[in-house]
Formats: sequence, C-alpha cells, structure tokens
Amino acid sequence: MNFNQLLESVNQNISEAVFRSDKDGLIYVNNAFVKIFGFSSEDEVKSRNISNMYKDPMDRSRLIKKLKDDQSYENEEVVFKRKDNTEFVGLVSTIMHKDESGNVFWDGAIRDVTKEKEFLDRIRHREQLLESINRNINEAIYRSENKMGIIYANDEFAKMFGYASIQEVMELDPSDLYKNPAQRADVGEEVINKGSIENKEVEFRRKDGSTFWGLLNSIKVTGVDGKVYFDGAIRNVSKEKEAEQSLIKHAEMQRILINLSTKYIDLPLAEVEQAINDSLKELGEFVGADRCYVFDFDMEKGLCNNTFEWCGKGVEPEIHNNQNLPLDMMPELVEAHLKGKPLIVDDVRNVSRADFKELLESQNIKSLMTMPMIHGKECVGFVGFDRVKRHHQASEKEVILLELFSEMLVNIRIRTQNERELHKLFSKTIEQNQRLKDFSYITSHNFRSSVANLVGLLAIIEDDPGNKQYFEMLKATALKLNLAIDAINDLLNFEKDISKLDKKEINLREVIGDIIILNKKSALDKQIELELDVPEDLTLRILPAYLQSILHNLITNAMKYGVTKDRRKIKICAKKESKEVLLTVADQGRGIDLERYGGKMFQLGSRFHADEESGHGMGLYMTKQQVEAINGRIEVESELNKGTKFKVFFNA
Repeated sequence: MNFNQLLESVNQNISEAVFRSDKDGLIYVNNAFVKIFGFSSEDEVKSRNISNMYKDPMDRSRLIKKLKDDQSYENEEVVFKRKDNTEFVGLVSTIMHKDESGNVFWDGAIRDVTKEKEFLDRIRHREQLLESINRNINEAIYRSENKMGIIYANDEFAKMFGYASIQEVMELDPSDLYKNPAQRADVGEEVINKGSIENKEVEFRRKDGSTFWGLLNSIKVTGVDGKVYFDGAIRNVSKEKEAEQSLIKHAEMQRILINLSTKYIDLPLAEVEQAINDSLKELGEFVGADRCYVFDFDMEKGLCNNTFEWCGKGVEPEIHNNQNLPLDMMPELVEAHLKGKPLIVDDVRNVSRADFKELLESQNIKSLMTMPMIHGKECVGFVGFDRVKRHHQASEKEVILLELFSEMLVNIRIRTQNERELHKLFSKTIEQNQRLKDFSYITSHNFRSSVANLVGLLAIIEDDPGNKQYFEMLKATALKLNLAIDAINDLLNFEKDISKLDKKEINLREVIGDIIILNKKSALDKQIELELDVPEDLTLRILPAYLQSILHNLITNAMKYGVTKDRRKIKICAKKESKEVLLTVADQGRGIDLERYGGKMFQLGSRFHADEESGHGMGLYMTKQQVEAINGRIEVESELNKGTKFKVFFNA
C-alpha cells in the first residue's frame, strides 16, 4: 500500500470529520464528516452551502479571519448544524495552505465533543453544587490523612473552630481541635476498625480555647492514589446539648422540689438531722455549690450559730469556726433577712462591712447566697450556698430551691418543737402521776399513823382524863398532822407553772441571813454554829420563793441531821464560777450511805435516818425539783460519820 492509499484509509476510518475547503466551499470530506453531519454521501455534502452547516454563520467568517491572521487555529469550539437541523458541538482545528499556483485552501478536522461537553457540564455543575454546599452548609466538612493531617476543609469548618482561613486550619495539628487531644487517635482507630462512625459525641476545642460539643460522622475511603483518607462532617450540637441538659436539670429540679415537699412529712424526729444533712448534700450537688449550710439566730444574745453544713469534695468544713458569731458584724445579711429577703453576693470583695468581709474571705468564700427562715414574723435563721472555687452569679432555680428548703426547715422546726412540747407534757404527766401515787402512799401512811395515835390517846384520856401528859402527847400528834398538811400544800404549790412567776435580782447573802434568823432559836437550842462565807455583792436573777425554799430545806436539813454531840458546825458558802454561782451547805454530822441511798437521794418519800426527826421524805425531793425547774443542778457528797455537803449550781 502506497502512502496515498494509507492516507485515504486513515481519512476514511478516523472518527473525526476531515475536510478540505476553499473560498467556494468544500473540496473533500471523509466518511466521518458525512456521518457526523447526517448526510448520505460525500457529493451531497459538497453540494451544500458550507455556511449553512454553522448554527451561527458568523462563526465561519470569524474562523476564516483567524486563518488569514494566524494561518491556523486549534480546538475552536463551534456549534454546528446537521442536515436535519439538530445541533452538535465540535472542536475544529484548521490550517491554511497555498498551492504552486497561489490558490488558498484550508485543511481541517472536526471532533464531535457533544457528549464530552455534556459530561463536563455535568461535572462542572456537580462541582459548583458541591462548592455551594460546602460554602453554605452549617456543618464542618473535611478530608484528612494520618500523616498530612487535614488536606481539605470548607469555610464552615474554619468558622466553627474559630480560625481565620481554611489554610490556617490545614496547617495545624488535628489533635489540637479536640478538648482531649488523645481522643483524636482513638477516633481514628475506631474509624479504621469499623470503616465509619456515625453521630459520635465529641467535645472539640476552638482556637481561643473555648469548647463545644459536636456530632462527628466519618468514613474511611481509599483514594485513586491508594492512600487512606478520612472524610467527615461535624455538626455543632452545643445548643441542643445545652437544651438537653436544661431539660435534665429541670426534671431533676422537679424531683428535688417534690422530694423536699414530701420528705419531712411524718418523718420521725430521730431521723430529722440525717434528713437535713442529706438534703443539704442533694441541693449542694445539684446547684454545684461548694458548701450548703443552716444557721440559727439567737436574737436575745445577738448571735448566730452554724448548725448544719455540707461540703463538696476538697472543700474544708467551717462549721467549727461559725459558732457564736455576733449578728452586728453582718448588718447586710441581718437587715435583708429581717425583711424576709435573700442576700445574694456575687463577689465578697463588694461586702461593705470589713469584719464580715474578713470572715468570709478567711473561709475562702468568693460568692454566696442566703435565704431567711421565717417563722411567723420572726427570722429564726437562714440557709445558704457558698462558692469557694470560683465566683458565681446565683440563678433563679437556686433561689427557688433555697426558698423552698428554708420553708421546709421552718415547718420541721415547728413540728419538732410541737412534738417535743407534747412529749415533755406527756413525760411530765407520767411523772406527776407517779408522784401522786407516791404522794398518796406517803400521806396515807402519815395520816394513818397520826390518826391511830389520836384514837389511842383519846381512849387513854377517857380512862384517865386528869393526866396532862396525854394532852401534851395529843398536842404533839396534832402538830405533826398539821406539819404533814403544810408539806402537802407546799408540794401542791410547787406543781404550779413557774413560767407565770416573775424572776427578780436577789442578794444571796441577805436571803441566807434571813433563813438563819428564822432558825436562830433552833440553832441556839441545839448549840449549832452557822458559818457564812458569801460575798456581800453576790446576786442572782431567780424566783425568790424557790431560792428561799431551796435554802430553807438545805439549812434545816443540815440542822436536823448534820450535827452530833461533838460536831455542831454548819458552813454555808457561795461564789461565782465562770457562768455559774456555786452554793454549798456542808455539815459534820452523821452522813449518808450513798452506796445504799445514792439512787434514792432525791426521790419522793425517801428517808435516811430512823429517828423521830426523819420527816415526811419531801424536802430533798422538792429541793431538787425546784433547782432543776430554774435550770440549775444539785449534787451531794457524803461520808458516814463525817458529814454531808450539798452543792447547788445556779445560772449566773
């Protein structure tokens, strides 16, 4: 095959439309040209006006001009028309020639690129769509590679993580995007093992160090270069997370409110303290406080005391430092609470009172909120939250919880007081009933003995009416009976409510002197020496009748049983000790067997000496009851045949 044959074979079999033309039209076309333009033969093509093969005839003029200027052109995109007027896009390359005679003709080729054009347009459209999505989607899109890090990220990625540009993102270590940098390796390993992950909650870190919660979706892909890439998307769910946490908090708050509202109903008094401590812990942990506490007011003394305290982990307790705090050192707190209002201090540095501020800062308190406990119109104390690790602005829910808790504490305080008073009344009733039983036994015994004596004496007098000795005996028996009746009256008067009696400031030495004067004759008759060692200015605020009764019983008791033939001295002393006044009445008499009678010393009807002056067993009983009724206490020291000392402690 010669060269011309080879050239002809190529022209006829090539997929491109090959042609030669001159100024008058087409001179030569190959089979592909005929086919591309939809004609049946080469002659049919040549007979057509070449300009009619262009959608826009001006394109041919433009291309001819280009040939004249440049001698050739390559891959000019032109829209052509087929025989049936359908259109296709072709890439035309043409070169201009001249023969030996100077005639100009053009050789060229046209490649139908309609499908390629459509494919590229689709690709371009998809790229534009992808670019638009990447630019406008609110998710951070990325591609990363283990060694190279992030190799692509959209604008939202940079925006979400607080970076100025995508380039800045691509230059950083991807681990820095995680709050916990080690988590990046864990996430990568999970994607490698599983192939993908969906909606994994991850806490990310922004450029400025702040954090946010994101849902991470990632898939492992292998690129055409054989490398493994990780394509992923991150959606910022911080707001959803906050809303979720808010709902959880709201539900937890409702649970706590219900718990507080019902917890103390019918709660046994023995369990109240533990319940309060449990509530403080629950409240403190819920609001994130470092301390949660209760203080009681003592308005009479102008003091407040920390009665309950819960401390968070690593927070030092301060309850031992918060006892007997003067109310006048915290005027802001007291003033607010007396008005029934809370005290909210976001920063203790703003507290105006220096000593109160110093107290708070010494306990490392940065912020606090306290709520008054109001009983009727009286403020009885407060409950509160402390922040020691950081400053804090109190929220509405904290105010609500603390207010409800303060109301619960007031209610439980009222119920506790009522139950204690009821229990006290019940105990007093039982005690009084027992005393009445003892009293009835004693009075029955004493009256029966005296009445028997009277009956016997009357019978003797009937037989011997002139014997005066019997009348003296009758008189003594009647006197004894009268003393028993007086003791009964004293006991009944003692049972009266002492709260209705008035206390007075009494000089102790003067009252003791009066008792000694009343018993002076008896002391002289028995040759008893009464020694008095009491400061002249020592006073007590006390019920006068009780003090006189206590002194009378102790002194006369010593005069009865505290002297012997050889020892007839009774010493009465008093002195102030700390917050108490100590009164002692000491004798040198027969003494009392405390091992035998110690447990019965102050019981109603107890007697320790079997002789005619043993009395009715009411004196020491009444003395102890009177001492305790005025919040004092009485003790006894005694040794047989050496003497007895009674010690009475009064509140100063």
